[in-house]
Amino acid sequence: MADAKPTAKIKRLDNDYTRKLNQQQADQQHHTRWLGHRRVRRATRILVVFAVFAVILGVQLIRTHASLHTVNQQVATSEQRLTKTQAKSADLKLEIKQLNDKDYLGQLIRSKYYYSKNGETIYSLPGDHASDVTAK
Repeated sequence: MADAKPTAKIKRLDNDYTRKLNQQQADQQHHTRWLGHRRVRRATRILVVFAVFAVILGVQLIRTHASLHTVNQQVATSEQRLTKTQAKSADLKLEIKQLNDKDYLGQLIRSKYYYSKNGETIYSLPGDHASDVTAK
């Protein structure tokens, strides 16, 4: 008998006060539910705005990274060309210095164009570098 639940014999009164109290509780539940939905919609809107800004900033970040990569490639290419140009410039300066030397200039003209000094004889052999006197 201890396990049996006693049944309550309490009845609710059906008067103006209880109806008003029930209506207030129903209104409060409705208002709470309405606020919950309103907060969810507001949070969703905020998250959507944040997502849009995140996407825009992400796209800008990706574009900036791509342009940085392109600029770095251009810098590397320009540095290679600069190195080649500096080497060529150094070679040309050396050549200018050598061409200003009378002994080197005379030797170059004799070997390249087969000019000879007075009393000097030039023999052309089959294994010579140039088959024509104007060939380099």
